[in-house]
Amino acid sequence: MYTQNTMKKNWYVTVGAAAALAATLGMGTAMAGTLDTTWKMATLPQVKAMLKKDTGKVSGDTVTYSGNTVHVVAASVLPGFPFPSFEIHDVKNPTLEIPAGATVDVTFINPNKGFGHSFDITKKGPPYAVMPAIDPIIAGTGFSPVPKDGKFGYTNFTWHATAGTYYYVCQIPGHAATGMFGKIVVK
Repeated sequence: MYTQNTMKKNWYVTVGAAAALAATLGMGTAMAGTLDTTWKMATLPQVKAMLKKDTGKVSGDTVTYSGNTVHVVAASVLPGFPFPSFEIHDVKNPTLEIPAGATVDVTFINPNKGFGHSFDITKKGPPYAVMPAIDPIIAGTGFSPVPKDGKFGYTNFTWHATAGTYYYVCQIPGHAATGMFGKIVVK
């Protein structure tokens, strides 16, 4: 039987372990400000130009797509967005509404020098474990290219959307668990 003191002690241990893992993975609040923002700011115009190729329309926290072929362009952790998160149309982790049967061309941009990310689609919803074993992955990037030589990394993949609810996630340990995911509704 748990007493209030036992639960409190367990809570501190859990939070302490999560904080230690976050610090190890470079996800602490202090670390977020040191993600080589000078380098990111230099590549930001090119990244923003690629983000404009997204074919969705924004309404609040939702991006809606139409047509037989849609183009989703997502970036990880741009300046002004919390670490870790995705940005699509200047919205943090928006819900994506996609027509059933559409061919979805995805471009995933990683402007985070020295940090890997992924953009993977699954039916498994949150919560996500710190060490994710998200199965099955329906489509995605796997581990994305890490920026180097003054350039950002990006990768493309195609997904054929069938009706249902899906989630886009970063499978790097700790990222989805701390908020790097969003919902996809295909109808």
